[in-house]
Amino acid sequence: MKKIFALLLFVSMPLVVFSQENGFTIDGEVKTGFIWEKNETIGKDGYEEPETKVKLGSLDDAGNGQGRIRINIAYVNGNVGIKGRLQWDDWQNTQKAPEWPYLFGYVNSFEDQLTMSLGKLGASPWGTGGPEKWKELESNGRVGGIRLEYKPNFVPGLNAGFVLNWYDGNFDRGIGKEVTLLDLLQESVLGFSYENEYFLMHFEYRLDSEVDQRPGSFASGREGDDLVYRVEEHIIEKTLANFKIWALGVYEGVGAEHDECIRFVNWLFVEYAPEWFTAQIRLGYDVVETRSILHIKPSYYHNLFNGLLSIGASFYYANDFGDIRINQDAPYTEIQLEPKIQINFANGYIAFTYNFKQIYKQPQENIADPIERFQTMNLRFGMKF
Repeated sequence: MKKIFALLLFVSMPLVVFSQENGFTIDGEVKTGFIWEKNETIGKDGYEEPETKVKLGSLDDAGNGQGRIRINIAYVNGNVGIKGRLQWDDWQNTQKAPEWPYLFGYVNSFEDQLTMSLGKLGASPWGTGGPEKWKELESNGRVGGIRLEYKPNFVPGLNAGFVLNWYDGNFDRGIGKEVTLLDLLQESVLGFSYENEYFLMHFEYRLDSEVDQRPGSFASGREGDDLVYRVEEHIIEKTLANFKIWALGVYEGVGAEHDECIRFVNWLFVEYAPEWFTAQIRLGYDVVETRSILHIKPSYYHNLFNGLLSIGASFYYANDFGDIRINQDAPYTEIQLEPKIQINFANGYIAFTYNFKQIYKQPQENIADPIERFQTMNLRFGMKF
């Protein structure tokens, strides 16, 4: 691990020193902390002994490991450039190589109206953009692809194109035929985005061939195309500064032959964030086979001492209104309450959160109306550079 950090320091020093002259930029973030959690199952006539553990980690979008180290690099030289992201989430296994979520080169032509990107693609102009759901259909953890973007000067804000990509799942051994060029073309991605002073729109559609199997699915044959979207309105913010409304969603399994391949996830966000507080409500609706889950997550954080201190809490409620619920008599599927206090610095923060979560589970022989209860405390640290 020390060798890796030394190498990164050696490489990044000339990037920073010559960033202005050669067009190099480097930035990133580091997040980690300490997590205490307690897990127990309770019911009307039964109880299971709780499990308690302490581990290194951060619950602030920092992966499932000990924390997250993320380094973004970019190089521009005239009309060509490189973009990449290097990331560590698992710090225990020093033999494990870091992840490259994306690393690609690109070239701009015809007065920047046409952009061609080659490599392991990411940083998509057409993705959902988060929060809750970060999805780019051309991003493929297996291999790379070729992305073409058309940005005509006569329609400012428009970006449309397509991606020649590789399979996004495992090879389906049940097809019994050789892979052809047509199969590859059936894995292509179509993208569209448009932004003006009134709204923003992202739309991305990924075709699906019969030669690969969707991750997590055991079905064979056609498992459906994928679609993602993001829309924002910019009109209200013109009269009420710092007020935002946006929505995003993912539809997996468009035209699928099997219901188990279909997943429809949607989120709507309303946020008002003047200088002295941030108030937000998130509304979500998921459709997965026989389940239809409604999500509601309001939050409020108050800023004190010119933003040095932030204090607030969030509440989360989810309920399944599908035909076959996990527990038919449950008043809800999941609830969470999470107060947070955070100290902010110029390029970092220290935060403490306490999370209380309850999830209704399927009835068991020894426990009626079982509830799985989690209590989590997280002292976490973060910095950006």
